[in-house]
Amino acid sequence: MIDYDHESVDCAERAVMLHMRRRGLKSISDSVLLMTHLQSLSLEGNAIRGLPERFFGSLPALLWLDVRNNQISALPAAVGQHMCLKTFLLEGNPITALPPELGNLMSLKALSLRNCPLTFPPRDVLDLGLPNILQYLRCAQLEAEVERLCFSSLDVCEEDDPDIQIFQELRHRIILMERNDLHTHTRSRVQHLLNGQREGRVTQKDLEEEEEEEEEDSRSTSLSSSST
Repeated sequence: MIDYDHESVDCAERAVMLHMRRRGLKSISDSVLLMTHLQSLSLEGNAIRGLPERFFGSLPALLWLDVRNNQISALPAAVGQHMCLKTFLLEGNPITALPPELGNLMSLKALSLRNCPLTFPPRDVLDLGLPNILQYLRCAQLEAEVERLCFSSLDVCEEDDPDIQIFQELRHRIILMERNDLHTHTRSRVQHLLNGQREGRVTQKDLEEEEEEEEEDSRSTSLSSSST
């Protein structure tokens, strides 16, 4: 472990690990952002209010980031452009919403959000785990793009206008993603009911009602898709 306070600037810039826990830091200095080889950064237990806009772009090799128990209330959208980050410990911060761009962070394998007063994504999504959180954020990003197109120029566009085509493509992608989420949830629910039936907790009538609900949901999704 390299302690930045006791190393030369040249050595620090080549460091791959930096631990600066519980030092009363209120911000991240520019000198840290010069450490382009950094792979592991721990800033736990400080008073940092936010990550600089260029934070993730300045640390392209970062694999492990610990900012637990700070005062971070928002994340920069550029987090979604990072290519390497695998572990992001964010718990104990007053953040209420994750940026939709976080859904593009495909390298992410672990995300700690305990004791964060998040309202976006909603709690039921957070309880489903990381893959569902990222999927939800990607859907939110697509929906925001569709809404932007709706309010920009769709009312005066011709049918062959590029904005119209982009709008239709985005809407179709959202429907496909929602359909995939629905089928995944339904399969899980049916399996749960089957297990319950084997244990005597679920009746055949419960299974039949679940199948009817799945068919109705599938019809609704198909109708939505055909309207595009």
